[in-house]
Amino acid sequence: MLINREVEWNIKKLRLRSFEFSNKSGKMLAWQIKKRKEQSTINKIIVDGEEKTNPKEVRKAFVDYYSGLYKNREKFNSRKIEKFLKDKKVQRIPEKKKEQLNTPIETEEIEKVIKELKRGKAPGPDGFTASYYKEMKAILLPPLKEVINNILKEKEIPETWKEAFITLIPKQDADLLQVKNYRPISLLNLDYKIFTGILANRMKNILLDYIHGDQSGFLPGRQMKDNIRNIINIIEYLSAKSDKQAILVFVDAEKAFDNTNWDFLLKHLEYMEVGTEFLNGIRAIYTQQKAKLIINNVVSEEIKIEKGTRQGCPLSPLLFITVLEVLLNSLRQNK
Repeated sequence: MLINREVEWNIKKLRLRSFEFSNKSGKMLAWQIKKRKEQSTINKIIVDGEEKTNPKEVRKAFVDYYSGLYKNREKFNSRKIEKFLKDKKVQRIPEKKKEQLNTPIETEEIEKVIKELKRGKAPGPDGFTASYYKEMKAILLPPLKEVINNILKEKEIPETWKEAFITLIPKQDADLLQVKNYRPISLLNLDYKIFTGILANRMKNILLDYIHGDQSGFLPGRQMKDNIRNIINIIEYLSAKSDKQAILVFVDAEKAFDNTNWDFLLKHLEYMEVGTEFLNGIRAIYTQQKAKLIINNVVSEEIKIEKGTRQGCPLSPLLFITVLEVLLNSLRQNK
């Protein structure tokens, strides 16, 4: 009871403090900004067993790492990919749903995505924010609609859509002296995100029937907590059936999003028969990309992106689980 009162008093104090300072630029705000800056500053890094503290060397370590990570070192033979997908009996999308993916994009779809954009998020390289698109929506809708539908026909995107700033988020409870323990998040131009947001909304409805229930992430009505419930059910079942032997294996795919092969991704979508216009849109995005890293508020030189799905793009998780489904189907089919 005493503990509960202490907790209650601490909560009251916290509320009072927040109310007292409110939106004034006082000590509390300065402390929060300082703490956030300290968390986002990378003062040192270890490369090949050697500690680097010079800001230029720290920046170079990240540029070298991500230049290597995003370089496509494995040039897959198109015929081998085709043979592999044919052997795996890739499921085709029904004709009716294919039509839903490939119809011209309507103004209502663009408006919906703009409405869902969150204010206050960091913009892409062009600097235009969600607030800009929300306030200027009436003026921007006609040219956006024209550009977007032209991409589906001609599979050519504006040059600015090939660019991104990559900001690095430290992984929780990881050794932050290692370059690999930072998660790359792509800051993309919002006109690009509006386009991919529309494609993602269309794709979600298709994937609900295409992606097996084993995959519990990134789709409406599916949640990661379902996996925890499944594990608990298995453990409880095995506790009751002590004569049965079993093993639970947890596999971590290192840099999974960043290692998705574009050749395989596009060929798989082709085998799924997603349709010409939709595939044109994906192909336009995953043909040529480039990015600059933001390290300690300094923008690096440009690096080429040749593989991976952008973390920060609405389409990225959906494309990833689509590729992953091929592997999972292989496991399911192997008795």
